[in-house]
Amino acid sequence: MKFRTQGSPRTTWAALLAFLALLCGAPLARAQDTSLEEFEEVDPYTKGDPAALERLGIVRTGAMPWTESHSSDGVRSALGGIPVIFLETAHFRVASTLESYRPKGDAIEKAALEAEFAALKKKLRGFKAPAKLDPWLRAHLYAQRAEKLYADFTRAFGIKEEDFLSLEAKAKEGRPMGQGPYLGQKNKYTLLITESASAMARYLRAHFQVEPEYSYRAKWPDGYILAVNWESFEQNGRDLDICLHTAVVGALAQNLLDGYRDSHQAPPNWLRYGVAHWFARKVDERWNQWNAGGTGDLEADKLYVWEPRVFGLVKNEACTKWRDMMAWKGYEDIQPREHMIAWAAVDWLLTARADTARSLLFELGTPVTDYGPERPAKLLAQQERAFTKVWNQTPEELDKAFATWVLKNYRK
Repeated sequence: MKFRTQGSPRTTWAALLAFLALLCGAPLARAQDTSLEEFEEVDPYTKGDPAALERLGIVRTGAMPWTESHSSDGVRSALGGIPVIFLETAHFRVASTLESYRPKGDAIEKAALEAEFAALKKKLRGFKAPAKLDPWLRAHLYAQRAEKLYADFTRAFGIKEEDFLSLEAKAKEGRPMGQGPYLGQKNKYTLLITESASAMARYLRAHFQVEPEYSYRAKWPDGYILAVNWESFEQNGRDLDICLHTAVVGALAQNLLDGYRDSHQAPPNWLRYGVAHWFARKVDERWNQWNAGGTGDLEADKLYVWEPRVFGLVKNEACTKWRDMMAWKGYEDIQPREHMIAWAAVDWLLTARADTARSLLFELGTPVTDYGPERPAKLLAQQERAFTKVWNQTPEELDKAFATWVLKNYRK
């Protein structure tokens, strides 16, 4: 049985969160994938050397398990038999059909890539910064980016590997932590990045009976998957690798949160979307915008600079109340500007209240398996209990504490 994650297809490109399950109506191009770039069968950076792979944190390349229903061969078959690079790390399995990418001179992307190249140079003997990112290098970069997010996520919330040992005993004690070692999942998190929209669509049609254009997050019985394609980003004016990088990090952060304790998506939506924004904006805040108006000119509007906008909402008493945020049932309940507020709430949690982040996530991630009509009420009650137990505050008291922090830290 397969489960789609929370979300809704309602969107426009101007209000894009590329990491949501977007279902836009643009036609799919390159249906036959006849022009896909060929690449070497053996990784040219490690040449399959076990020591080199270990330095990169790669467990294996090539044929591997994927999810309980199919292996890497099943992935390749569903994609139409096109060439695929498979990399497995400590916490992820990555499948990539990305072609070569030549940076376009964007200063922020250039700095980010230089930092990543410097890190690779320490691990790979003889590595030199290339003029373009070939298919193998792109696959390696996304594997490294996924693992960096995992480390950042677990560090931010104080999560430890040992939290997911002795799972049966913990469940009997009333502290269920899920079904496996990967934040509570049995299987590693899977990441499918395709060059073409049509290839991604073939895979998702085969396994989830959907055809989103940009990306899709979903749950397998034993783990989570994110599927995303490069072509849709290129065709919609986001033709920098850092645009895709930002989107992938935001979406994977949501999968890590949803996977935690195998909670059946118990964490509230203000936390889910806030976490996605918080980690994505660490990559490049320009491409995590939620454009509520403006010309679309990033430099002219600076709509991606959220601190002063949140400051203005709080100062003018136009900020959404905590009790209202607690009741968000899904994407359709959240107004564009409220994504900024959800991000600020998580920023507050992970900075001003960082010492309580672990305890709060544990309480909010307590599994709620009831999907009946009582579920919304149970999720609300769980949030109230968490705020009382961890912070000893009511939602109304949180409004005041949060507003005070914003006015002090987000000054114009």
